[in-house]
Amino acid sequence: MENYAFLIEKLQELGLTKREAEVYLMILVKNGATVKELLESLDIHQPQLYNIIQSLIRKGFIRASAGRPRIYTASDIGAIIDVQKMKFDMLKNVLHEELVKIKGRADEEGPYVSLVRNLEGVLASIIEIINSAETEIRAELPYQVFKEVRPYLLRALQRGVNLYLLVYPQGGGFNEFEMFRDYVKIRTFDLGNFLLVISDLSSAVYSKRRFFSVHKLPVSSTEVYGYVIQEKDLLLRLLNIHNNLWLKSREVLGWIPRPELYPKTFIEFSMALNELETLLKLGYTPIVEIEGRDVKSGYPANITGEVKSINRFGIVSNFVIESEEGSFTVGGFDAEVEDVEAQRIVIKRVKKG
Repeated sequence: MENYAFLIEKLQELGLTKREAEVYLMILVKNGATVKELLESLDIHQPQLYNIIQSLIRKGFIRASAGRPRIYTASDIGAIIDVQKMKFDMLKNVLHEELVKIKGRADEEGPYVSLVRNLEGVLASIIEIINSAETEIRAELPYQVFKEVRPYLLRALQRGVNLYLLVYPQGGGFNEFEMFRDYVKIRTFDLGNFLLVISDLSSAVYSKRRFFSVHKLPVSSTEVYGYVIQEKDLLLRLLNIHNNLWLKSREVLGWIPRPELYPKTFIEFSMALNELETLLKLGYTPIVEIEGRDVKSGYPANITGEVKSINRFGIVSNFVIESEEGSFTVGGFDAEVEDVEAQRIVIKRVKKG
């Protein structure tokens, strides 16, 4: 049977044992079979076969006729998966409610970096990060991973989350994102640095590029691992590497800056700086609100004013804002030479000139 080993593996992922998967496939191929026919076709003992048949009936994979001899027929695999999905959806809702209660009572802070094993674990962590986003997602994804998590990215966009996505190597499948053009920027490049997904600059998933390379021998899904990171300084260091590639990559989808696009909120400083620089070059004056802290005193700072200029020199990047209180330089996370460290930037509106 063509792709026999592949089908057995996938049926095991649905919760069958190897032997159960073999019996199910044989019943499916024969379009119904008796115990006698199965014993003639499979290398299996009769008592073991009866146990497997009863297990498959309980799991909903096969049905038994009412007459004698009993004829066992295979259930539609699509319907089985739909039932499993309904069960998991119900389980997800129940567990989410109960686990939120437990989490709300927890006093200790979670680990800043934790290890995630196997491909399923990495994908589950990525989905969790995407689903938790409220304002923005930064991501650098191998194309095959992008295809797996695309529905969750689209749902985030439906919630009004801004998405900045770099996919490598170059691929397609971006048409569905067109309707969210005002919330998304997608770029492609031939080669990426790593797998990285960051939600609201607070948590991220990181994994090695090697696990997803199309240029080397495939790695078993069980050998894949990654990290969930909640250490902001480490996230910024990874973002610095990502931003260098972002500037070299090719944009395939993105919004066009114009007055009706705003207000728009940014948490990650480099994207806000890029947006402000583009607006100034187009002849607009952005009016922004900055939430952050005073660099010298450490006290909270909240400033509203007009952006006058962008400064980029060496490793320092900032912008100058003119407010009623005076002129201030604004930098990103861990700013030292600026007046204000921005933690959230809202471009409230723009005016010409």
